[in-house]
Amino acid sequence: MRYFEDISVGDAQESSKDYELTEDDIVSFCSKWDPLPFHVDAEAAAVTPVGKLFTSAIHSVAIAIRLGHQMQTEPTATVMGLGWDEVRFQTPACVGDRLRLRGEIIETRESASKPGLGIIRSLLTLRNHRGQTVISLKAAALIRQRPAQS
Repeated sequence: MRYFEDISVGDAQESSKDYELTEDDIVSFCSKWDPLPFHVDAEAAAVTPVGKLFTSAIHSVAIAIRLGHQMQTEPTATVMGLGWDEVRFQTPACVGDRLRLRGEIIETRESASKPGLGIIRSLLTLRNHRGQTVISLKAAALIRQRPAQS
C-alpha cells in the first residue's frame, strides 16, 4: 500500500498500454451521455472542421481516469478525490487514435484540518499517438498517512 509519505513531487508514471478509440466506443458512450450529431454520426462529423467522428470531452476524461487506475503498480491509500482544476480540452480524440496517459505529482502537503491525511495534486495529460495533448487537468486527492507503528 502506498501512503502519503511514499509520494513525492516529481513522481511520474505513464500508462504502459495505449487505449485505441473505436467508432463503437465513441457511439456507445456518446449516444448515452453526449448525443450531439458529430459524436454519434460519421456523416455529420465529416462536415465539421475535425472532418471525422470524434468523441466528447467527458469521454476523453473517463478514458484518462481508466488509464490512471490501470497504471498503478500498487494500491494507494486514497480516501477520496477532492476535485479537478485547469481542465483543458486541446485536441479532439478521433476514431483510430491511440491514447496514453502521463501523470505527475506536482504538490504534496499534510492536511491542516484532517489529522492523519495528506493532499496530493497531480497533473494528468492524455495524448494521442501523434503526441498531441487531448486533455490535461490537475487533480487533487486526499491520501491516508502511514499508520503509526505500535
